[in-house]
Amino acid sequence: MIYRLPIYEGMAMKSLERELLHGNAETLVLALLAENDCYGYRLRQELAVRSHHYFQFSFGRLYPLLRDLERRGLIKSERVNVGKRHERKLCAITAKGRVELAERIRKWQQFAAAMDLVLAAPAGKP
Repeated sequence: MIYRLPIYEGMAMKSLERELLHGNAETLVLALLAENDCYGYRLRQELAVRSHHYFQFSFGRLYPLLRDLERRGLIKSERVNVGKRHERKLCAITAKGRVELAERIRKWQQFAAAMDLVLAAPAGKP
């Protein structure tokens, strides 16, 4: 008999969640930017709120991701003055980013449909 301690199961689940998020973080950010231009801080808040706090991006993960998306031409940013001495970077999706997002959504829908087919099939009956 194999005994599993809940702490180890939780660690394995966190690892799986991290892996799933890593592959989809760009899609989530592009989807929010397709709706509205946004600051990084606001993106982080919006992802948390909409996911009921399932997605908790650290700034150390979000800002490098935004820089990479900009480097690849999927988003653009501009510095905007807020108050007398404070600046923020306002991010916006580009046309190239919209095309990329549409493709990612299409692939996600195919993937989810295939997963549903496998998970919905009764054991032993494909």
